Amino acid sequence: MKKLILLLLSVGLLMAEVEWRPSYDQAQAEAKKAQRPILVLLVSHTCHWCRKLENRTLQNPEVVEFINTHFVPVLVYREDGGYPDTIHSSLVPTTFYLTPEGKYLLNPKRTMGYMEPMDYMSDMKLALKKFNTHRAPH
Repeated sequence: MKKLILLLLSVGLLMAEVEWRPSYDQAQAEAKKAQRPILVLLVSHTCHWCRKLENRTLQNPEVVEFINTHFVPVLVYREDGGYPDTIHSSLVPTTFYLTPEGKYLLNPKRTMGYMEPMDYMSDMKLALKKFNTHRAPH
């Protein structure tokens, strides 16, 4: 019985997905309400490295759990628009970490290209630390 429960828990973790919001506007409204930073992933429909990031890094259970716990994530396609002009990059995939008000948390203001799961985790942790420092009362 214990083995069955462990197996089911493991399968559940492996099948976990990032809880992408359907639009930037919805993500920003939720981030303001929840006081959590926004993770914006800018991709393209025809980008090989975007698919690799989505299928490898963003399928990693630790990465998925961290995003869903600490950020309000939104996936936007460069070709489709529907996001602020300040979110711009000639290269995809590009990840932006923003305050609920839309201000950049990292300098440089974006992380470009494919990243392995643990490297992606490092950037997320840095952005979260900056967000928490920014929010802390002085």
